[in-house]
Amino acid sequence: MNKSAPPTISAITLGVRDVGVATRFYTEGLGFELVQPAHPEIAFVRAGHGLMLALWDVEQMPTEYGNIGHSDKAPPLSLGHNVHSDEEVEHHYRRALDAGATSISAPTVQPWGGMSACVADPDGFRWDFVHNPSFVIDADGHVSSV
Repeated sequence: MNKSAPPTISAITLGVRDVGVATRFYTEGLGFELVQPAHPEIAFVRAGHGLMLALWDVEQMPTEYGNIGHSDKAPPLSLGHNVHSDEEVEHHYRRALDAGATSISAPTVQPWGGMSACVADPDGFRWDFVHNPSFVIDADGHVSSV
C-alpha cells in the first residue's frame, strides 16, 4: 500500500482589521515580499519556500470561513520565526516594534539554551522570534531537531 504524502501548508490566512496597515507592517516593517499588488480586501506576502501569508479583511472572511472575528483575547495563533543567533532575535524584535508591533516579551535568554522574544502585530497576532541552538533544518527542508 502506498503511503500518501503528508499534508503541507502553502498558505496561512490572518483576519486583519485594515489590509493596508497589515500590508505595510509585513512588507515595510518585517521585510516580507509582496506576492501581488494588494487589493482592498486581501494581500499576499511570500512567507517561505512555497508558503504565502494572506492578509484578509476580517469583515470579508465570513463569506468563506463562517463566523470569525477578534475579541478581547488575542487570536489563538502564534507565528514563529527561527533565526541563527541571539542578535537576530534582537534585530527582528526591534524591527517589529519600529513597524508598529506591541511588545509581549522582550528578548530573553531561555532555560532551554536559546533566546526568544514575542510581539503582537497591529491585529494582535503573536510573532515569536526564536534562536534555538538545537533547532535544525536539513538541506531538504525537513526539521530534524527542535
